[in-house]
Amino acid sequence: MRTSHNSWLPTSGRKKIIYSIGICTLALLILVIYHLALPPSTPQTAASGINPTITIEAGFENTYRSGYWTPVRVTIDNNGPAFDGKISVRTFSGSIRQQHIDTISPWSFEQPVTLAQGAEKRLTVYAPHYTGNLLTRGFLATLSNSLGQTISTQSSRQGYEVQPGDTLVGVLSDNEALEPQLAKLTLINQSGSLNVSRLDTRTLPTLETAMENFDVLILDNFATNTLSAQQLTILETWVNRGGILIEVGGLNWQRTLGPLPESLLPVTMQGLNVLPAQTHLLSFNGNTIAPAATDIPPVPPTISTATIHEQSAFSSIQTVFGTTNMPLLVQGHQGAGIICYLAFDLAAPPLNNWGTSSGIWQMLLQRVMGDHLLISSGAQSYDGGPGQILTRGGLINFLAPTISPLSLELIGLIIGYLLFLGPVRLWYLRKHPQARLQSWRIVLCGILVFSLLSYGVAASIKIRAVTNNSVSLIQINQNGTAAHATTYMGVLVPGQGDMNLQLPEASLAEPIDGQYLNRNASNPDNQTSMESTPTTVTYNPHNTDLKLYNDKLWSIDPIISEQDLTLQGKLSGHLTLQNNHVLGTVHNNLPTPLSDAYVLFPHTFIPLGHLAVGQTRTFDVLLKNIMPVSEQTLADQIGRQTGLPGQYFPYQQKKQPQTNQQQHMALLSALSGIGSNYVACEGSCLTHAITSKSTIYVTGGQIPDPNLKNDYDPLLIPGAQATLIAWSDDPLTAVSASTVNQQTPQGQHTSFLQMPLSMEYSGAITIPQDSITGTIIDIASYDAGAILPGAYTLSTGSLKFEIALPGTKRLAIKSLTITVPDLIKHPSGPGSGSSIHNGNIQARLYNWQSKTWEPINFTPADTFTTRQAEKYTGPYSRILIQVGNKSTAQIYFGKPLLSINGNVTP
Repeated sequence: MRTSHNSWLPTSGRKKIIYSIGICTLALLILVIYHLALPPSTPQTAASGINPTITIEAGFENTYRSGYWTPVRVTIDNNGPAFDGKISVRTFSGSIRQQHIDTISPWSFEQPVTLAQGAEKRLTVYAPHYTGNLLTRGFLATLSNSLGQTISTQSSRQGYEVQPGDTLVGVLSDNEALEPQLAKLTLINQSGSLNVSRLDTRTLPTLETAMENFDVLILDNFATNTLSAQQLTILETWVNRGGILIEVGGLNWQRTLGPLPESLLPVTMQGLNVLPAQTHLLSFNGNTIAPAATDIPPVPPTISTATIHEQSAFSSIQTVFGTTNMPLLVQGHQGAGIICYLAFDLAAPPLNNWGTSSGIWQMLLQRVMGDHLLISSGAQSYDGGPGQILTRGGLINFLAPTISPLSLELIGLIIGYLLFLGPVRLWYLRKHPQARLQSWRIVLCGILVFSLLSYGVAASIKIRAVTNNSVSLIQINQNGTAAHATTYMGVLVPGQGDMNLQLPEASLAEPIDGQYLNRNASNPDNQTSMESTPTTVTYNPHNTDLKLYNDKLWSIDPIISEQDLTLQGKLSGHLTLQNNHVLGTVHNNLPTPLSDAYVLFPHTFIPLGHLAVGQTRTFDVLLKNIMPVSEQTLADQIGRQTGLPGQYFPYQQKKQPQTNQQQHMALLSALSGIGSNYVACEGSCLTHAITSKSTIYVTGGQIPDPNLKNDYDPLLIPGAQATLIAWSDDPLTAVSASTVNQQTPQGQHTSFLQMPLSMEYSGAITIPQDSITGTIIDIASYDAGAILPGAYTLSTGSLKFEIALPGTKRLAIKSLTITVPDLIKHPSGPGSGSSIHNGNIQARLYNWQSKTWEPINFTPADTFTTRQAEKYTGPYSRILIQVGNKSTAQIYFGKPLLSINGNVTP
């Protein structure tokens, strides 16, 4: 009997299969119809009746800085049903020539949003104000629902951009007269009037990175108790990183200064009094007072009374001027910043309508701003990039992934494959001649087996090849309990497509754009050819997510994040200069050991080695008077002390450090400018330009030795008497716990710590000239300018410097020597060049006893020595020196330096 070819299944079986398929098809059809018949979810679609609306306010009263993180404050009103979605912010810009063409940034910064019915929510999204070489026009905020549908959009109105080099002052004050007083100021090298933005509890940033927009913050008649603990901590961190805080007392001092923590107040407040009659309020910079005495208030105002309060949170605290036992202006240095206390309120009656009030503000701001005001308004400026990457370009070398040992697995597999097909197969065929006819089968089986093994090993390596190398620069506040971390990351993902990076802590993060990595660009202004990787940054309460849309295999994404840290434990240090010895104590109470710790001074250092958790290191070292070496940085000196060559940076020879110590020394070189070569600076911007926060100024000026190091070294914290550096063995940030595409990547994480230290003085002391330098307090020249850090030029007028003597204890000075380096006469600093050359520098010292300026004569070594120190140190132990020109020729000079021989008694 013949069987049909399709009778492979009994008839009953075929019927069951057909029946099952029919049932499944019918169920699927019913499911589709039901789904299509469902009404749309009301709160999640743009088509629903009433949708939330948004309004935005960008910057600080619509004022912003290019290249800085800008707060975009978004208010969301939900008059409809409950809403769940996100708010995203992007910058938009237009070409300088074609204003109507808008370009939306490929970077989006987002926050999740959940609103109940009828609710209103205010939130702040921080976005970097960067649009390349296009004209920035504002920010665009977009509200989307959980389905990704756009609900509402709103753009910020055209704001005012603070020009590079201009000063931005933030004001926390309820005095209406304060802003009009400040608006009258005309500071030198500013493109217009002073930029002032009023702040309140809501608009004062809660992140130090956003606070960096401000040069000065004035706290005057304000309810400080409305500020959060986080905002007060951020204020301290901002000061430690170079901010200037002016605190005004007067009648309302309890409201303004009472809630401040001890570490933010250089005085101990007492009560109220009245300003003594005939007090000159413009005399503190050695000014000659006119007979009309226009700086004497017509009605003596109420002032707050206080006493100097020495504490470890400040490097030095000095009374700038005052009356008997009544300081009126006190200045304290904290880290790289300044805190000033003013005992009288210029914006409150009776001084609010006094014509001289603006002049006092101008002198005070000119005093605290100093060198910043000497950067010429005509100097070419460049955006230093996120985290000042253009001055720290060498750090990029630390982010590149090293060759993983996992690749040895694949190499070994390939070698085994070749051995199997060659020597092993031939050996087997010699032993078994009868198998020669089956040789092709051996080859085929070998290819199949090794192909499968190679695929498996390659897949395993690809998964494990995801790396995240990082370098964290952590500046600890002077009180040792809080810090700011700037972290550079290099994330390698072998696969093509989206890269999702989750940082386990809240931070401000962004990719490092390609233009900042193209250090060899022939034209630094030509940035249009550099493409930005589309990126979405999502801020969550306890983490930050970045999604980068890569279109290439094995892409390396450089990323930077900044965050504020509250340290577990404390790092503390105390230094005393006694009988020319530095007596020091450093205590590590952090939760991590520290390696390669050093205490740095200008031109010299003290090695401390390793500090275990809970360990206290004490030392007694003779402080040597070392003359500056023009081409030698502290990084060079430390490297040579460890047996490495100067400017040690093996990456330039396409090599890598072999030990942790070598890696540490290479990092110091990178922070000192090695490995970074920006064309606009014609080399490293640290030695060929002036850097101020996120801006690089190329002055175009020339001095005989462009590599001269005066008081500036990149490893030192400016303004600090000493700087402690070290590496933490365990990360202080959670960057090592970050994930990439939900995997924990491998990688090396380096944490470099930097902390300011204060110094006291006791016994017989000989303070070397590189320990105490002058600071600019007054500018009386239309062409004076800063050429490099610590190097100046002028042809007319003069500059006034103040040199503050150390400590507040009784200092008996046997002699003091003031040095004003003539950079033409001695091109590499004092003692170099020809002593026959006649310099054109003319200097005068202020005689506090006669209240006159006295000319002084320099020796061939650019020095002036006197044993009549009491005439020139004044009642508050500060020396005023005026530097001018003997002729109309242009002069070049360095900061005045002070050397003291004396004795400090308790």
